Amino acid sequence: MKEKPVVGIATDGAHSAKERLTRFRAVDLSSGKELFSKAIGNWTNNIGEFLGIVEAVRYVMEHPESPRTIYSDSITAITWYCNKQTASSRRCPALQKAEIFLKVMEARIKDI
Repeated sequence: MKEKPVVGIATDGAHSAKERLTRFRAVDLSSGKELFSKAIGNWTNNIGEFLGIVEAVRYVMEHPESPRTIYSDSITAITWYCNKQTASSRRCPALQKAEIFLKVMEARIKDI
């Protein structure tokens, strides 16, 4: 069994069909401190997971002392991040901004 990481940033997204609300957040694994938490409206879990990763990258860029390793349990969101493009048919403004951010900042985020 793999050991649980103790240094880095863990991101997670969630969608509640009942509340019609998608959220994402990130936690610093070494301190347990929540770094950010955002609600983005009625989208999908995959969109929340992806935006959580992108927001964590922004956080690392703004806080150079923070860990540069980001963890996610979403293969879909990780794939979208690596491709710098989503495969979602839902077009929310935050998703489009995230895709543009990743493409524009590609050189600066290679090591995150």
